[in-house]
Amino acid sequence: MTNPTESTDETIGSADVREAYERATPQSRALAERARSVMPGGDTRSVTYHRPYPSFVDSASGATLQTVDGETLLDVLNNYTQSVLGHAPEPVVEAVCDRFRAGNGVAAPTEPAVELAELLVDRVASIDQIRFCNSGTEATMNAIRAAMAWTGAERICKIDGGYHGTHDVVEIGVSGDGRAHEGIPRSAERRVQTVSYNDSEQLKATFEAVGDELACLVLEPILGAGGMIPATDEFLRTARDVTEDADVPLVFDEVMSFRLSPGGAQERRDVEPDLTALGKLIGGGLPVGAVAGREQLMAQFHPETGSIDHSGTFNANPATMIGGVATLEQLDGDAIAVLNRRGDELRGRLQQIGDDSNQRITITGEGSLFQIHFTDGPVRDWRSSGAGSPLSEPLFHAMRREGILVAPRGMGNLSTPMDDEDIETIATAFERALESL
Repeated sequence: MTNPTESTDETIGSADVREAYERATPQSRALAERARSVMPGGDTRSVTYHRPYPSFVDSASGATLQTVDGETLLDVLNNYTQSVLGHAPEPVVEAVCDRFRAGNGVAAPTEPAVELAELLVDRVASIDQIRFCNSGTEATMNAIRAAMAWTGAERICKIDGGYHGTHDVVEIGVSGDGRAHEGIPRSAERRVQTVSYNDSEQLKATFEAVGDELACLVLEPILGAGGMIPATDEFLRTARDVTEDADVPLVFDEVMSFRLSPGGAQERRDVEPDLTALGKLIGGGLPVGAVAGREQLMAQFHPETGSIDHSGTFNANPATMIGGVATLEQLDGDAIAVLNRRGDELRGRLQQIGDDSNQRITITGEGSLFQIHFTDGPVRDWRSSGAGSPLSEPLFHAMRREGILVAPRGMGNLSTPMDDEDIETIATAFERALESL
């Protein structure tokens, strides 16, 4: 993962690129200056920050964004995979607005939470019960707590380069050895054992050595922030085998990958975890998270007989829940199949363009997810990844000049409003962007 706050002026590419960006975004520049007086660096979400300042969005509809500077951009970032139906899909907007009119801030359970839970239990074979929260960070945090309560252990095993939010133990081994940044207790490092992604032999050796000390193994079926790298079938099967042998819960972080199949990446790969962390798309565009899994593990959250207290002002608020129901009703198997087909086509086009260019390019991803790496490959883990390389941010600006918004680190994903013409537009923009580097 590349932390955008670690960028330098040089990563923008050239003074000409910076000047062109500033000329095109005067209103965003003024808003960024206002923001700096009330927010550190004008920022409140590190991943959306980039030099010299991010452009401010005024509105969004379907597959496009409109900036305060009057630009229209094809959104191939989609709020880092959350906006799978695009922006402001009418069935979701209508459901959420109706719920707000009926009242949302109530300190009591409501039927929409039951409806969304039932939908998720029906869609995902490994989920018996579910508990809602407000972010992917909270989801992985509570999944790990459930595993700790179940096993009595306090150490976890995670993937080198794996990102699971911003609580202490998962911010170890994100972008190098040890803590991701200051402010995380050094003691957290002693609670984490990391392994390389897609290295089955190392995973086996790790569990042979310390498996009896671990509360869980937590991993993404696709290494998202580490480079949108799919796990091999062998690695996922090995993860399931070693955790079963050690009687250690296997936790899948499907915050990003749930869009790949009605039952998530776990259904697509036919590997069932014990616990699953969800977020992003399941909330209909509102803040959401969920921890879900086997009944005996989820029993740790039972309000009368469980050992974990779990509460939150906005947990399972009805607007988020009904937005999630409306989203999942739209995102059925047929919609996902079309989205994945277009993603496969786009990755193939991007790779061919990269092969024909004067740059070293490898495209990774799966289904509707992709990442542009400035490397010859193969890319199997975050250490072999070219995501967030010095050329990634110049590519981001070059794509933006062509009317395409991707992540500054070179990640993108598709939404259901996109059609074959949009795929061609993205590919053409990428070709022109590479030529300009």
